[in-house]
Amino acid sequence: MYLCKYFLITIIFFSYFIGKQLPPSFSFENSPLEWSQVVILLMGALLTAKWRQEAKATARYHHARFLTWSIPLWLLMAGREMSWGRVFYPLGINPTTGPFFIPVSQLPYAPIVYPTIGVVILLWLFAVMKYKLLAIPYQLFQQGHFPIGEFLLVILAFVVANIAEKVMHFEIMEEIVECVAYLSILLTEYRIKTTLQQSAKVKDEDFF
Repeated sequence: MYLCKYFLITIIFFSYFIGKQLPPSFSFENSPLEWSQVVILLMGALLTAKWRQEAKATARYHHARFLTWSIPLWLLMAGREMSWGRVFYPLGINPTTGPFFIPVSQLPYAPIVYPTIGVVILLWLFAVMKYKLLAIPYQLFQQGHFPIGEFLLVILAFVVANIAEKVMHFEIMEEIVECVAYLSILLTEYRIKTTLQQSAKVKDEDFF
């Protein structure tokens, strides 16, 4: 897993050249790249749930709580990539820009979309403050165990994706690098999870 970071950096470096080899349709909504992002994000949610169960089984309850409240973030990102379900309601296909969809306001469940997102975010913020969830990454950082390299890779990937979209107007490159960004988040979480398992210094009682 340690070498994954360098593999992802390599993809970012060559993303422009990779994008030039792919058909224009890969920049469309509902393209294989878009759905790859959704798969990565849902995989992140599932792995986080698995790691949460492992932490709970070993009585690391604060670590389990930290992972529990990471799951809604994965699901929110997946929902955003699917335009909150709009991708399941196509209206047609433009030969140049690809498929287009109904607006959120016309979804069958439109009245609950944004309230649900708001409630999830508020509950997450409440949990962060009540359970001091940020204490875990902060303590790892103080101890020199936080995966800074992986975290910086997340930032780099999002910066490059933004440049590809806003400056270069190269949507395929943007989608490729967004896949890298989401994989980098997953890699960062995995490194935190393994560090919490291995480090005898991180004790559950230290956070209460």
